[in-house]
Amino acid sequence: MTIMRERITISIKKELLNKIDQQVDGSRIRNRSHAIEHFVYEALGLADINNAVILAGGEEALKLIPIIEYFLEQFKIYGLSEVCLAVGYLGTKVKEYIGDGTKFGLKINYLEGGEGTGGAIKMLKEKFKRSFIVVNLDEKIDIDFKKVISFHRKNLTLSTVATKDLKKFKGLYIFEPEIFKYIPNGFSMVENDLFPKLFSKGQATAYPLLG
Repeated sequence: MTIMRERITISIKKELLNKIDQQVDGSRIRNRSHAIEHFVYEALGLADINNAVILAGGEEALKLIPIIEYFLEQFKIYGLSEVCLAVGYLGTKVKEYIGDGTKFGLKINYLEGGEGTGGAIKMLKEKFKRSFIVVNLDEKIDIDFKKVISFHRKNLTLSTVATKDLKKFKGLYIFEPEIFKYIPNGFSMVENDLFPKLFSKGQATAYPLLG
């Protein structure tokens, strides 16, 4: 999954270049090229992803508690401060176990009332204006968020699904906000309704996970 780069020549005002160089710290911003790339990503709304939602509805919701806790911990490590948790009719029980996010060092916003996995995501249309992560898993899987996000950026599609099974489409998703127009109002399932549509239009890419 090597990311291809192309060498270009550009002209920049010296004062601006000095300000760019001042941002280079050798770690977060490695060098001048990395600084310019970083700020272009930010300007285009393609910087590090700051929005995430975990789908935790359905009859098996309580069995998902360990998976929810695991991914909340991973999101904290990744650097997020706020996560949405979409719950269904067992939402009260899920809230009792998970709480407001304090024990994870996060703020948790609960989403209720979404019809299906697609309906739950559709509720975030006005909130998520940039790339976002969705967790739709029923098992703990070690996923390097940064690698999946880099893969997503490289392919420039509206969605990426990191999954073990391309028939069921359960996994971790990276979405661009344009996907909301592909989700119908009312009941819909990401797995059965959204991804087949996105793949047919060349707007989805698979990131295979090893079993």
